[in-house]
Amino acid sequence: VLGIVWSVLNPLLFMLCTTIVFSTMFRNQIENFPIYFLSGQIMFSFFAESTGLAQTSLIENGSLIKKVYTPKYIFPLSKVFFALVNLSFSLIAVFLIILIMGYSIPLTSMLFFLPIMYLFLFSLGIGLLLSSLTVFYRDILHIYSVFLSLLSFFSATFYPISIIPENVRGFIEYNPIYIFISYFRMLILDGHLPDLKLNLLAVLYCLVSTIIGYRIFKKNENKIVLFI
Repeated sequence: VLGIVWSVLNPLLFMLCTTIVFSTMFRNQIENFPIYFLSGQIMFSFFAESTGLAQTSLIENGSLIKKVYTPKYIFPLSKVFFALVNLSFSLIAVFLIILIMGYSIPLTSMLFFLPIMYLFLFSLGIGLLLSSLTVFYRDILHIYSVFLSLLSFFSATFYPISIIPENVRGFIEYNPIYIFISYFRMLILDGHLPDLKLNLLAVLYCLVSTIIGYRIFKKNENKIVLFI
């Protein structure tokens, strides 16, 4: 029970601390800042958690894989689903903030599941890729944790992209995680559907991630048991 409650309290408490710090700084640039921040944070947290858990899923279940034949993709897939369940509880936190702030939910918010579905597929592809490569190159564990920290600052979870100089703004605008976060915010905050470009980018990132992740995973699948 406490685990479920924490899934709601964790983003709420983190949002509260961040809102206190940044709301004054961006109060004239971001309308409904708590919702803006929390919507970005839960999406990024899902990606970080799902890929991080998937990355170590084969290593942690090495003894089982060696004893019993099991389709190895089940282990990273289960971790991504686990993170998806946590995300569903975090959405409750978003709903609570919307109620507290008295924000009128637009009709487009009924499609909130679309960016989550895109992010799920993208995270699954990255999870398959990381889980197979980490078996052979354990240093990826440490490198990826640093990469996630950097990625969080390039995903505009707590600041408006307008403050970024135009000559480097493209690094954020074409960041896959920012694409999915923007998609989610457009539906629940802006009240309009994402344009064709954003939809095509979201689909493209999903296809590239899942195809590359699956192909590399299948290529190394039979060698995994020798290194875990």
